[in-house]
Amino acid sequence: MKAPDKVYVKKEKDNVTYSLSIQYDNGGEQYIRKEALMEWLEDNAPVEASVYGFMGGYMAAYKQVIDKLNSM
Repeated sequence: MKAPDKVYVKKEKDNVTYSLSIQYDNGGEQYIRKEALMEWLEDNAPVEASVYGFMGGYMAAYKQVIDKLNSM
């Protein structure tokens, strides 16, 4: 069974969690699973070569985000 891509966490006073939903928005904060975000980044990363010649900055930004996620 595949893990959900996002979960919703509703907090009570003093950040005590009292409601966790993996299917429906329960009005709480939404969190995205790291692996789902990594998969999306890798699937949507720009190609290195470009006829316009300015993709280097985009590639560097994608690499920084992926490196940061991997370090977490």
